[in-house]
Amino acid sequence: MAQGDAKYLRDWPFKLNKGDYDDTDTYSIAFLSDNIAAIDVNVTDPTLTTYTETTGGNIVKTALSNFTITRVTTNVKFDADDPATFLKNASNPTDVRVILIINDTVSDDAAQAIDATTDGTTALDLVNNDLSLSFDANGIMTVTLT
Repeated sequence: MAQGDAKYLRDWPFKLNKGDYDDTDTYSIAFLSDNIAAIDVNVTDPTLTTYTETTGGNIVKTALSNFTITRVTTNVKFDADDPATFLKNASNPTDVRVILIINDTVSDDAAQAIDATTDGTTALDLVNNDLSLSFDANGIMTVTLT
């Protein structure tokens, strides 16, 4: 996969349709050392603890501001403000490969995994480089209803 490519965890929309989530829930991003290839979209009930979280320095689980769910005709859009830049720091982890979007309100349920690498395996250098994360203009994810 390429940097910025995402995997939608299939249990998340299933639970959304069951009513497990609310549009007022709080969402965050967490940082993983797992390779994107190791993220199984079909895993049942994935949470943050399903994966290997990595933290340190300025790289910590971060709440997403202004998370919204909107619908226009058959398109449901999930979006939030872009998080602030994560500044380089000698204490930042050296093994960040995936950014995980989670529902903080419901047991840190995992929703989406984003490949942070350029090749699927090489970790980001956050000791010497800042990290800026910008969500797509069309939202974090869009679901089309049929």
